[in-house]
Amino acid sequence: MKKNSIKWFCFIFIFFIISCSGTKLTQKQVNKKFIGKPVSDILVIGIEDKEKNRVSFENKFVAALKAVGVEALSSADVIPMPPDLKLEKEDILNTVKKFQNDAVIITHVKSIEDKEVRTRDARSRTSFYSYYGFVYGYANQPGYSSTKKIVRLETNLYDVKTEQLIWSGVSKTWNKDSKNEIINDVIQVVIEDLQKNNIISMK
Repeated sequence: MKKNSIKWFCFIFIFFIISCSGTKLTQKQVNKKFIGKPVSDILVIGIEDKEKNRVSFENKFVAALKAVGVEALSSADVIPMPPDLKLEKEDILNTVKKFQNDAVIITHVKSIEDKEVRTRDARSRTSFYSYYGFVYGYANQPGYSSTKKIVRLETNLYDVKTEQLIWSGVSKTWNKDSKNEIINDVIQVVIEDLQKNNIISMK
């Protein structure tokens, strides 16, 4: 019985960690007209309130796309940065024409929210030998509250020729302390879904 309790405890602990951290797509839209017609050269645009954040995000996205065999270009490298960081449509169109990009991908922060998380006293884990005892004790111990940030980013991929939406996704990231972690995770899940839907080629 004691071994079974340990197994159950391990299973619950691992499930708790997986379910309370990470990044996933919570919303997604795919234009079926573009499935099976992979894009090969993407202009990356990040919408940020600070220039250094925009540059960092775009460079990471470009590097990740190139790592899977897709040509990519950072808008910060080829379009003059205006004081308000807002790019004009004409500048974007001139850029994709000059560098022959076939798609533009745009990412922005959709929302940031604080969520209260109630955590039980960990001492109850050592007070019971059976699974039932552990769960009962855990559920009835007083807990404490903490706040976790939930960050949602929206990413849209557009066809250059028609300006139509090819793919759109909203990512949800939670329990990440580092902004770099959030960025890396979001880029990874976006690229994986683009590959899954044959919108960019597999390397």
